[in-house]
Amino acid sequence: MSAQRVVIGIDSSTQSAKAVAVDVDSGAVVGEGRAPHTVSSGAGRESDPEQWWQALCTAVEQTGWADRAEAVSVGGQQHGLVTLDANGTPI
Repeated sequence: MSAQRVVIGIDSSTQSAKAVAVDVDSGAVVGEGRAPHTVSSGAGRESDPEQWWQALCTAVEQTGWADRAEAVSVGGQQHGLVTLDANGTPI
């Protein structure tokens, strides 16, 4: 019997990261995850990039398939900007 093939879909939105693991052959959902992140209030709503990244990683890990999914698909909010320093670290 062949190994189960799973893909993870990620929705990185303005207030949380959500992830769903789906069996490729049957379409069955085999895992889910969600992790919120803080958004500042007022004009120019902002999120700490590190907190956003940690929420995304947590949501994916909660699916139970983070280390063995065959593929990942990411959808996210529009008009977001994450600036990086010379080392690639969000600032």
